[in-house]
Amino acid sequence: MTSLPRLLLAVLLIGLLLCAGCTQPVADSNATTGKATPVSTVTVANFSVPYPPVPVASRDGVNIAYELEIAPIGNATPVLEAVDVLDPATGAVLYSINSTLLPALYHPAAVPPPTAQELQDGTGKLVNPRVSIWFTVKPGAVPDRLVHRVTLNRTAEGLTPLDLTVGEVRVRKDQQPVVIGAPMRGPGWVALETTSPFTHHFLGQITLGGVTRVPQRYAQDWVRVDPKTGQMVNGNASLAKDYVGYGAELLAVADGTVVAALDGLPDIETIYAERHLEVAEMAGNSVILEIQNGTYACYGHMVPGSVRVKTGDVVREGQVLGKMGNSGNSDMPHLHFQVVKGDASFLGAEGYPHVYRSFERIGGLNETAAIAMSEQPNMTMADIWGRSGEFMTLDAVPTAQERLLPQNWDIVAFP
Repeated sequence: MTSLPRLLLAVLLIGLLLCAGCTQPVADSNATTGKATPVSTVTVANFSVPYPPVPVASRDGVNIAYELEIAPIGNATPVLEAVDVLDPATGAVLYSINSTLLPALYHPAAVPPPTAQELQDGTGKLVNPRVSIWFTVKPGAVPDRLVHRVTLNRTAEGLTPLDLTVGEVRVRKDQQPVVIGAPMRGPGWVALETTSPFTHHFLGQITLGGVTRVPQRYAQDWVRVDPKTGQMVNGNASLAKDYVGYGAELLAVADGTVVAALDGLPDIETIYAERHLEVAEMAGNSVILEIQNGTYACYGHMVPGSVRVKTGDVVREGQVLGKMGNSGNSDMPHLHFQVVKGDASFLGAEGYPHVYRSFERIGGLNETAAIAMSEQPNMTMADIWGRSGEFMTLDAVPTAQERLLPQNWDIVAFP
């Protein structure tokens, strides 16, 4: 469900390998490798995009996020070597997943496969393999369609690699992200686990009610730092209550109706503590707000006893819903926030893009410093967060942002 991963900073190491948004001409595979065998007819598997991407803008460009699903034909599962995303109108390569990146983005089918009961009740096991794809393009350069060139490894059969052009999909430029207000007030809010292929939000494939979805595709985990020092903790970095954001008021991002509210679950007092939870408890004390017909804003991990609304309440944008805590599947105090369509559910609906009406970028993470700190001997996550001021940098001049999804690791100020 929604927790800051125990090895959060390890994501940065993978991210340094990412080469996204680059454009280059499509080259003939035989000319470049001397061994690949291109074919035009797919006989080994069906490749499809279950949920076509809806473009959403952030500071670094327009984000395109989706999954390529592989349904094998016959008993053998194709072995992927690489995936290129192409614009079929121009032949340009928009994004490449090579053998170094593929292990982080490939989701194999479960062995043994999930049972019918698991698929109905909820599971992270997959029937068919998937590849998670997230890249950016420049504003004004969003393609109308995408197609995929996959390279299959056939060493086991004694054959050369096989290139297939598969999985054409329409980019949903006819749909727009939901525009919302601020979920919190004031400066010092850090957007974590968003706008990146390597977040636990985007990589989470959940099957519930027989349908596989990515409910947290565009989610953020919001934590707070002191806007003057960048420090995340005042006191003991192992204790949830000593974090700067603990107890902050959480706000309705739009007018709407409360369709679900849960309170009474305990906070996890020590960060990164072991916990044993039922699926219904993963979001902790939480609120789900219907902000448009069939569109829901989901808030997780509130302080017990702080939830101020109940199912059926009609709320106005900016109204306090509860306070930021560390309940449920939470490693440290934060707000897990996501927008979904279809069902009022943290896990049983498809994640849908949202943008914030206005905010200011006031700083960000110094990745080099954070990685260096994480590599020091005996360094714990509590140690790292307790010294956040050493790798959080504040901008000399805030930058106004409008109708954007905050960039991963940005520090922002909300109105």
